[in-house]
Amino acid sequence: MGTVSKTVAGGLLGGLIIGGAAGSLGTYLSLGSSRSTVTTTAVQSKKLRAGYIYIGPAKDFGWSYSHDQGRQWADKQMRGLVESYYVEGVLDPDAKGAMKSLLESRGVDLVVGTSFGYMDPMAELAAEFPDKYFVHINGFRAGVLGNAPENMSVADINTYQIFYLEGLAAGSVTETGSVGVVATFPVPVINRLVNAFILGARYAYKRRTGREIKARIVWLNTWFDPVKARDATVSLIELAGADVVSSVEDSPTALQVAEEFTNKGRRVWGFSHYTDMRSFGPNSHLTGHIVNWGVVYLEFYKMVYTGTWRSVDIWARLGDFLPSRWAKKPEDSTLGREEGAVYMAPLSSRVPDEWQLHIKARYEEMKEGLFEPFSSDGNLGEPIRDLNGEVRIDVGRRADRTALMNMDWIVEYASEI
Repeated sequence: MGTVSKTVAGGLLGGLIIGGAAGSLGTYLSLGSSRSTVTTTAVQSKKLRAGYIYIGPAKDFGWSYSHDQGRQWADKQMRGLVESYYVEGVLDPDAKGAMKSLLESRGVDLVVGTSFGYMDPMAELAAEFPDKYFVHINGFRAGVLGNAPENMSVADINTYQIFYLEGLAAGSVTETGSVGVVATFPVPVINRLVNAFILGARYAYKRRTGREIKARIVWLNTWFDPVKARDATVSLIELAGADVVSSVEDSPTALQVAEEFTNKGRRVWGFSHYTDMRSFGPNSHLTGHIVNWGVVYLEFYKMVYTGTWRSVDIWARLGDFLPSRWAKKPEDSTLGREEGAVYMAPLSSRVPDEWQLHIKARYEEMKEGLFEPFSSDGNLGEPIRDLNGEVRIDVGRRADRTALMNMDWIVEYASEI
């Protein structure tokens, strides 16, 4: 079912090693998800207990690691009023058992599941435990959406906007005109990341050279497998000639491989994925996307602890959980600084000045909601088509949330190897 490392308090639970951690309370002003709340309450004597389920290792330095960092951040804001536990490496078929063990053996009040495949088992448990609270990451079931019990919420932090900006950076530096993507599963949440990166790369490269980008994808059909990710990255570099490689696999492997090639004299660029990975590729790090799940988890901690729970659907993007969404001038951009739920890692100095300013302008515009990558504006004024040539987003249009959530297609500029 899965194993975990012990952090503060730990023990064996239902065949799983459980780690726990305690942390701290602060008041957080949330301007994300179209709402603004400040909660003040009398301190209770009882601690809130939260349990987290991770699909991968808590130290994978990618997806699961970012959630574990967010857990610790939120705990810290609660100033000793929360005890949290986590189970790592839980495959989708084992999720219900892992969550139930946390509920029954640890007595947690709040369960957080961080894999899409945990969604239906969580909804079943929410019905079975009406006095407990549940948060599913990256799904589409919640009480507020009318397809789950009221004690279940859904949340996500979107990175596709920054994937587009990473694509712009890629298109501005590639010398071969070929970029690669190490992808996990061909599902909407991943398709929009892949598509956004390729659209950005195409935009910058074509505007720069007048030629079309060559974009290659390798599908791993797993969330976490550094061996497969290494093989895929090497193939993209050696067989497809990619000198920039993006990856959505939950490890720093692609960036590490890029660094190996660069250190041998063949320049290849990579990116941070969910956490700051610059140390894994100091000579090959182009930029990246970094998230703070803690600001989302703190919202749920506050609701459960104060008895003010309501089922919500949090779909955070650039600009959410910031004191102000107002777009700054490119030269004053906060790109590269830690802010909100999702932000962009610093740009490499190898990105040309013209593109530095363009990327910073788009970053600021997206914080205010002025620019959408999945639009004709994001594709040199042209419609966005899929691999079959079907127009998915026409001139003058931009994708809404429904289109983004149901993106079951890949852009026409891509091919698989």
